[in-house]
Amino acid sequence: MERKRASLWVEIVLIAVGLLFLFPILYLLQMSVKHPGIFYKPLTLPDRLYLDYYGQALRGDFFRSLANSAIVTACGLGLTIVIASMAGYTLARRSDRLFRLVFLLFMTGMIIPTVGSLIPLFKLVNSLHLGNTRTALVFLYAAGHIPFATFLYSAFTKSIPRELEESAGIDGCGPFRMFWVLLFPLLLPATGTFILTNVYGIWNDFVTPLIFLNSPEKMTLMPMIVQFMYNQQSTNYGPVFALCILAMIPLLVLFIFTQRYMLKGLVAGSVKG
Repeated sequence: MERKRASLWVEIVLIAVGLLFLFPILYLLQMSVKHPGIFYKPLTLPDRLYLDYYGQALRGDFFRSLANSAIVTACGLGLTIVIASMAGYTLARRSDRLFRLVFLLFMTGMIIPTVGSLIPLFKLVNSLHLGNTRTALVFLYAAGHIPFATFLYSAFTKSIPRELEESAGIDGCGPFRMFWVLLFPLLLPATGTFILTNVYGIWNDFVTPLIFLNSPEKMTLMPMIVQFMYNQQSTNYGPVFALCILAMIPLLVLFIFTQRYMLKGLVAGSVKG
């Protein structure tokens, strides 16, 4: 009886904490459909949906910035997955001193603060004639996430039996084909975990595009929203709230379709260590 009562209290606390985290999203949503007459009354709920804010938001550069964010995020994560999965597999299967040193070199990338390296990166990007290009953002995001992704793939590779590779080698399967056809599908939980834990940082990044891009047609969502807010020349923040809601939708859709891979990855990591 006491155990059931304690479990009930734990559930109540978890629900309260969940609602606490959901409150900013619910507040953002209700402010984006609030009539201007009651917009600055935060405790007043809207009695009808006012969708003009979304119309004003969509008349700007939303779709162009959405496409830029999608391209940069997809290419950055894709490049990271391709490089880190092969690097993590190799480092997990080799125990030579050289490969252990290379693994430690990868790990040092996880402790270097991004803010402290912005000036050298800016000089490097300009010296390579990649300034004001989305390609520079793709390379920067990939380089910043490869250390963590390599560590993740290396840990998951150690949970895959070597006998699978030996059997594939006996059947005449080459190393490149064996990895992408046989082993990489087994690493999908690691891939899903990596995507869900890092896509938000790239999608919501404000500083990096602001520093490395200066053309409005190449700007991503977050700087565009801030620029939209300053270009209004008024205190009408309804369209800004609407833009924030629209910017969240792709991430929610991605989470719905990939959450099962993340759950598998967390369970596998907890069981197999």
